[in-house]
Amino acid sequence: MVGGRIGTSGWSLIGSRYGHTRDLVLSFDHVLPTGEVMHVGDGIGHKVSKSSSGYQLKHLFMGHQGTLGIATEATLKLYPKPEAELSPFWAFDNYDDAYRCVGALARAGVATFAGAVLFDEWKVAYLRRDDEAYIPQPGDVRALVCAVMYGYEDEVRPAGKRLFRIAKEHGARYLGDEISEGDWAARHDRYATPLHGRTKDGQVVPMSWHCEDAAISYTHLPSVTRAWHEIVADLRRKTDVFDDWGMFAYTSADTGVDYLTEIDVGIWEQQLDDRAWELWVRAKRDIAAVALAHHGSISACHGSCRDGEVDLVPDELGRGFDVMLDIKRALDPHNIMNPGKYHLDRAYEQAHEKGGRG
Repeated sequence: MVGGRIGTSGWSLIGSRYGHTRDLVLSFDHVLPTGEVMHVGDGIGHKVSKSSSGYQLKHLFMGHQGTLGIATEATLKLYPKPEAELSPFWAFDNYDDAYRCVGALARAGVATFAGAVLFDEWKVAYLRRDDEAYIPQPGDVRALVCAVMYGYEDEVRPAGKRLFRIAKEHGARYLGDEISEGDWAARHDRYATPLHGRTKDGQVVPMSWHCEDAAISYTHLPSVTRAWHEIVADLRRKTDVFDDWGMFAYTSADTGVDYLTEIDVGIWEQQLDDRAWELWVRAKRDIAAVALAHHGSISACHGSCRDGEVDLVPDELGRGFDVMLDIKRALDPHNIMNPGKYHLDRAYEQAHEKGGRG
């Protein structure tokens, strides 16, 4: 699991308090495609967390997606289990108030703040009808905000009072301890939701869960949310294979500047024919294009390397993508590590063209 997190530069639900994979992995051994083993870390130190000696190679190998070798051993930054936790869920009767509230909570400057999540109306509707681990909210709830704090008891309690005051000022209704504690535990501890969804006529069918994520600034969350739902709505107009399971937006840092923004789509895979697959790939490309049009990144954690979205990686990275090709060709001269990923095969096409011209 740790190697996988390094390979994808993984994201943490409570990263606003403790950091994400890039922060929690201090260093690691990495086997290059040539068989050489290098130790990667700030200043090559096993336990050093900050160095200005040379290039920051640790970050180069974070998110390599298996294209530059294999991480085999890592030194991690660990934290003791916190003494106290507070994880309130607040209900809203509209998305706009919930959006303003989550931004205010993230910017409140509370030291024990570990993260906040914004659930839109589609997500609330999906959870209410199809997630058996979810504790249902009243029918008039149209959006939710969840915050979580960790620390010592005498830190968390006064911090919680501050966040409760901010939420109340934004029209929030506290849903109570049972819902808050139970549903936060479900977000934090469960790895999959029940695999079923609904066709356009409401029929319950077995569906698998697919998530498309991006890094979106707080300012652009509402417009990205509208655009992504319209893309999925267009899919549903064309076929029953897809279902809109709603959107999450998670704070990525304690400033609330940007958010891991995710739309979840149910796919009825037994009915997924070539036409539906092509529609899905096109939709993924459109979802990525919306993220870039709003000055975001195609992916915050999963890696923008899947069919459809990967086509726009050169647009996002510009000259940086050419540098990726150069690095891939230099470190993996025979293209043996995860060939085809990220369109990095182009590195070898370029080399062949240059050789031919020579």
